[in-house]
Amino acid sequence: MGRIDLPYIDAIKAKGRTYYYYRRGKLRQRIKGSPEDAAFHAEYVRIHNAASDADARAERKARVLPGSLAALICAYRASPEWDSTSPATKTDYAKSLRPLEDEFGHLSVAEMPRRFVFWLRDRYATKPGETENDPPIKTPRRANKIITVLSILLSWAVNREWRPDNPALRVPKLKTDGGYRAWSGAELDTMLRAATTTEDIRAAVILALTTGQRGQDLVTMKWADYDGAGIYVVQLKTRARVWIPLHDRARHLLDSMPRHGAETILTRADGRPWKVNHFQHEMGKQIRAAGLRGVVTHGLRTTAAKWLAEAGCSEREIMSITGHTSTAMVGHYVREASQKRRAQSAATKVARYRLEQGSAKQGISNVPNSHNKQTVESNE
Repeated sequence: MGRIDLPYIDAIKAKGRTYYYYRRGKLRQRIKGSPEDAAFHAEYVRIHNAASDADARAERKARVLPGSLAALICAYRASPEWDSTSPATKTDYAKSLRPLEDEFGHLSVAEMPRRFVFWLRDRYATKPGETENDPPIKTPRRANKIITVLSILLSWAVNREWRPDNPALRVPKLKTDGGYRAWSGAELDTMLRAATTTEDIRAAVILALTTGQRGQDLVTMKWADYDGAGIYVVQLKTRARVWIPLHDRARHLLDSMPRHGAETILTRADGRPWKVNHFQHEMGKQIRAAGLRGVVTHGLRTTAAKWLAEAGCSEREIMSITGHTSTAMVGHYVREASQKRRAQSAATKVARYRLEQGSAKQGISNVPNSHNKQTVESNE
């Protein structure tokens, strides 16, 4: 075994081959390829940066000040309330807890003013564009989520007498587009046909469309829960266990997929199960590689719910498949579909009426109006 130039990289020779491992503290992770490869270097940078960030966070935690926001986050994570939270919700909260702890952990909870909460919301309302020349990208959902999580923390703090009030309570939410946008037929066709879309991601898109499940539930679907007609899913967010009948296309996909001895249906290209964050990252990367903009993985769930509504399904029928626990969003899909059906019915009636009028009265225009009526009467 010998050490090479890159920090924390060990080269181990075995059976005539050299294997490279990133070793740092308790972390030990293999990097495929050799240091001369561009892919190897990119993976090394990713692992090294993540490990450096983790070390920095650990160092900050070791210097946590009593009464600070970082101390509050530590206390909340050690509480029964946190223990009773579902794994999916913990993962969701962590996306907001991390920047709060990393950037503002030194702030005093007792002295936190309400104006800081509004400043925080506005700060996370945008993020830089993909390039230096691109305008900022609006991220109102991220801003609203950070304030929601901060309010949960401060309510917990109020009940423990860290401070007398919650300055994040009832902060107006920024307007969003009303939900994750559904994919159009053209966008779905582009994604499924793109040369950059791998077979594992193509399978994920089809399963998302035909089951209406969240990404975190797609990656935990198991072969043992597939009975040939449908699949049982235990949703991580709601903990609801639902049986979902599968569309012919989904059944054909599953029946023809190689299983490679895997427990989960969706696996990475190397046959290993997906981690939620890695899956979401890879989906986003391949969506962009297909040339699509403005759509995200969760929008496939929206698409599935809209298709069910447009097929005439009731709110309860849609909820039995998607696992929604509230009729608020599902009701929106049903009302939208009903409006479209009514509008189409109205348009059909108008077209039929104009056709009938045109057959009865041949004139310059087939559109009935008072002028045409007077002209007909005068001619008579």
